[in-house]
Amino acid sequence: MPARIPLDVDLEDRLLFGLTPTRLAYLVVALLASFSVWSTQWTSTPIRAAAALALLVVGVGAAWGRWRARPADRWLSDAVVFVLST
Repeated sequence: MPARIPLDVDLEDRLLFGLTPTRLAYLVVALLASFSVWSTQWTSTPIRAAAALALLVVGVGAAWGRWRARPADRWLSDAVVFVLST
């Protein structure tokens, strides 16, 4: 009895908005961090808004950022390895 073998078993799963589990975790952590920065009363509102927005932009860049068909986190890890090896 012949069996059908799926051809896309080496692809990463896509959970939500085309994000893999790792990239979705980047987005969720960035959302939670920016919300916690916004919710605290450690400084004035414009400074908290700027800090929360900066965290959100970094998270969105880590989740959806790609350059030359490679994710942003792989570029960052390769850059760290390069700097440490030189």
